[in-house]
Formats: sequence, structure tokens, C-alpha cells
Amino acid sequence: VENSFPVTITRVELMRVEAVLENIAPQLKEADQKKLAEIYVELKQLAEMLNETPYTIFNANQWGLLEMVLKGKVAEFKLLAEDIAEDNKDVDVWPLATALDTVLI
Repeated sequence: VENSFPVTITRVELMRVEAVLENIAPQLKEADQKKLAEIYVELKQLAEMLNETPYTIFNANQWGLLEMVLKGKVAEFKLLAEDIAEDNKDVDVWPLATALDTVLI
């Protein structure tokens, strides 16, 4: 029997984001490092929750809500990275935005 409900994300992968954060963090101010760390922890918690929640017909609404919240957190993370990039012209923060784009694929 074929599934008739759409699935947009099966797993959320954060390894690339984590690797980029480790590379750029030493170049940033402590306050910026803290902001990125805090939002990363929130994103990681949401990703773990979504990855641990199987998508079934019975929890499709809950799963969709988790997915929407995760997408919002990724967007918030990207905005923060852009703000930090504006304040730190000598640090290349753009690979972080690129890595964040791969989270939801």
C-alpha cells in the first residue's frame, strides 16, 4: 500500500552546521559565540525531537508543527548569522548560512 500523505523531511542533519561553527567560533567575539551557541542548542533540541518522532498518519499534525518550528529556528539562526557577518567583516560567516540551508534537505 502506497502512502498518500506527503513527507517533506525525514531526518535533520546538523553535522555540517556544527563543523562550520567550530571553524568560525574562535574568530568571533565572545558575545557572538555565546549567541550562536545558544541558538545552536535550541536547533539541536528541535532536530532531535523531530528525528525521534516517526511520521505517521496519526501524528501528522504534531509532526508538521515540529517541522514548522524547526524551519522557523533555522530562519532565526540564519538571520543571526547575517547580523554577526555585518558586525564582523573580517570573519567569513557565510558558510554557516550555506550549511543551514542543508539542514532541511
